[in-house]
Amino acid sequence: MKKLFLVVISVFAFTYSSYAQDVRFGATAGYLNARASIKADGISVSASESGFYLGAIADFNVSENFNIQPELLYANVDGSGALMLPILGKFAISEKFNFQVGPQVVFSLEESVEDFSSVEFDVAGGVGYDIDDDFFIEARYTFQINNSYTGSEDVKVRGNYLTIGVGYKFL
Repeated sequence: MKKLFLVVISVFAFTYSSYAQDVRFGATAGYLNARASIKADGISVSASESGFYLGAIADFNVSENFNIQPELLYANVDGSGALMLPILGKFAISEKFNFQVGPQVVFSLEESVEDFSSVEFDVAGGVGYDIDDDFFIEARYTFQINNSYTGSEDVKVRGNYLTIGVGYKFL
């Protein structure tokens, strides 16, 4: 947990020092749908569960039409917790709308099972709408790019996430 905390602080500090022109901090929360798929021996099985997420954001204005938005989110699906760390590039397509894309790392807070990784690497993409200067809504989908199964069998285990939420920038 100490390593995770240091990684998160380092990312925020690096991002802040690199793009310290205009930064706003805030909070976000919303609906989360997690879908897991397992492929083995030509058979594919998938299931999805719903939950919630909440956390903190930093929004760094890099240029007139581009922002970087790192986030630290707690996610809970069916009683299982995880920390999500997306770092998104936000491209303004109008005064209110933006496209978002970037990497996301997910750290499971549950006890790791043998032959399974507790860390996953995702690619996230979505859209956002600024209701006003402080309030916003976002929808995002993430695709896991690594295999969570680390054993010797030919098995692929991946998760995808749909998030729909609201946020408020207070600083």
